Amino acid sequence: MLGWLNRFSKVYRTVSLTVLALLTCFTIVACTSAGTGGSGGDFPAELTFATEDDYPPFDFLKDGKHVGYNQDMLDAVLEGAPFKVKQEIVPWQGILAGVASGKYAASNAAASVLEERVKSVSFTMPTTELTNYYVTRKGESIKSIADFAGKNIGVQQGGATAVMVDEVIKPELVKSGKDVGNVAQYGAFAEAYQDLENKRLDIVINNVVALNQLVKTKPDVFEMGAQVGPTIYAGWTVNKGNTKLLEFLNTRIADLKANGKMKELQDKWLNVSFENLPNEPQLPGGKPVPAS
Repeated sequence: MLGWLNRFSKVYRTVSLTVLALLTCFTIVACTSAGTGGSGGDFPAELTFATEDDYPPFDFLKDGKHVGYNQDMLDAVLEGAPFKVKQEIVPWQGILAGVASGKYAASNAAASVLEERVKSVSFTMPTTELTNYYVTRKGESIKSIADFAGKNIGVQQGGATAVMVDEVIKPELVKSGKDVGNVAQYGAFAEAYQDLENKRLDIVINNVVALNQLVKTKPDVFEMGAQVGPTIYAGWTVNKGNTKLLEFLNTRIADLKANGKMKELQDKWLNVSFENLPNEPQLPGGKPVPAS
């Protein structure tokens, strides 16, 4: 009798331990699935991206719809992605701060890779070149930076163009004891172009893509000038703690570059293609981004 009870007790303990192990395994799997939002991998079900809507041809509204190079690139990157993206339209001045704080997981707005920016956000591999040039009214006698002395200049508030004034234009003029006139910062370039046309400004500095589009649209009003400062590349920005998202975006952008889709979209929207973009973010002049 006692032998039978001992054998029963051993069987009971074995079954109990097996059931407990299965329940523990089920609990771990269930918790893991809940943590990823059911999307698979290391991503939540939805991420919030910031973008802008007043920076043609990269981002702008057409017939009430958000379109442009950056939007088409994002749509291509997200094909088959293990998460959904909610886009929020944000003025440029709030985008980088929002990504840095974690309010937004990332932004697909084209942001120039600059030294002060890489301290607070991570950059994807470049999606375009954003080297700065200047534009004037047609027929003006401004032919180089030396002619900027005393001139009123329009730049974007918080943008790379404002940096070019302080780091390139003013130091060059100081060599001959001169300085620029007033430097006006604008929330959107459309206002700066209007002020240039109406003679409230003498010069507007912007990237080569945007200015080519402007001059093409109004060739009798505006005239393209020379390059201002070094070659500048731009990419998307990602919150510094989100390395998995950065890796995902870089992989997808690299795929679009390799299969020709990036060139196709550049030709469609930018009227120029940048086929020799580096495969990692670079500071102006091709300098490497310091490891963070």
